[in-house]
Amino acid sequence: MDWITRDIAIGNCDDAIRLEELRSAGIEGILSLTGWPNSAVNRHGLTWRCVELIDGYGNEISRLHEAVVQLHELLARGPVLVHCMEGVSRSPLVVASYLADTAARPFEDCLHEVTLARKRAFLQPGLIDLRRAYESAIKPHQRLGRLYSQYGALQASAD
Repeated sequence: MDWITRDIAIGNCDDAIRLEELRSAGIEGILSLTGWPNSAVNRHGLTWRCVELIDGYGNEISRLHEAVVQLHELLARGPVLVHCMEGVSRSPLVVASYLADTAARPFEDCLHEVTLARKRAFLQPGLIDLRRAYESAIKPHQRLGRLYSQYGALQASAD
């Protein structure tokens, strides 16, 4: 598990099942991008959300948007672990997308910051194409508008 900001960590499935360690690290919520493990293993009171993404081509744009919205909702409750199978491609995509959308910064800059903290991050070409399609289909004010309207004011999660 690697901390990307003071409130967002990226990890893999193994990290997601170490619930006592997550609690000790201050994690309050988990965003799973794989569907496993799921909240059935949660006996520690963590808030759990799942938005399954394919690790490559075949994702709907709405799935990426939903993952960003779910991350925002979880962050309102405290620090969050975002995980996929290995924490290499899907998780960095979602975290960099969240940082870009909430700070109105270029995605590439945010992805670079994520890769500095999560050295093994490497987005699959299909996920890069997904982000491009997301940017074309959902304008910045529309991305942020849903976050504001559903979950109240944006809270900065990066230092």
